[in-house]
Amino acid sequence: MFKVFIVDDEAPARAELRYLLEQFPDVSVAGEASSGEEALESILQIEPDAVFLDIHLQDRDGVDVGQELLESMVNPPVIIFASAYEIHAVRAFETDAIDYIVKPFSEPRLEKTVNRVRKMLRTRETQAQAAPNLGEQLHTLLQNVLADQQPRRVPVEKNGKIMLIDPNEIVYATLEGRYASIYTATEQFSTSFTLQELESRLSPKQFFRTHRAYIVNLTKTAELVPWFKGSIHLVMQDCRQTEVPVSRNVAKELKKRLGF
Repeated sequence: MFKVFIVDDEAPARAELRYLLEQFPDVSVAGEASSGEEALESILQIEPDAVFLDIHLQDRDGVDVGQELLESMVNPPVIIFASAYEIHAVRAFETDAIDYIVKPFSEPRLEKTVNRVRKMLRTRETQAQAAPNLGEQLHTLLQNVLADQQPRRVPVEKNGKIMLIDPNEIVYATLEGRYASIYTATEQFSTSFTLQELESRLSPKQFFRTHRAYIVNLTKTAELVPWFKGSIHLVMQDCRQTEVPVSRNVAKELKKRLGF
């Protein structure tokens, strides 16, 4: 049996996670907190084995709370971060978190997390092998985050209205000013995402960053055109047959992805 502590400033989210965790026979929910300060005080007293920690708390940044726990406790708990947005994953893993789960939680995904906690606790007890280095952990867990994501619609803006579009409709996206604009076969939409944030919401199996200012849907490419001094452009399958530049440093990888 291992003890778990839940930190989330939304009571329904805490209740849902508590219910799901209590379905595991070897998990005991030892306590909850609705703020970072309350969490720090309670966790130092209870000393749980694992903490599910929301990144967006009203009083504190959840990543900072996790870092403080690791620095202030002799035997810090296993940290699992939770958020509604996967874009915070890289920053979360900088605290040696063993997992990062995206809301809303699903039972199969949570079971994977609990299994990772079990494995980490066994490793700590036996000290039979060193914990994975952060680089390996980051790569593996980011892949898990991406693999567990269901295709999600992307919020965009047009004529003062917020719309949700299927990622499969996106032909390409480009940086216009500070934020990304999305182009489908026939329309253009504004977003409130930077190009990096938009890239993190799209499947890396389907979308490719060809240039610092462009992301393309690989399934919407029509032609690969040789360009100046050995560079290449992609002709996209939109009504304008837009030509998208490809940076030389990614050209080889792009050709490989396209089967050239």
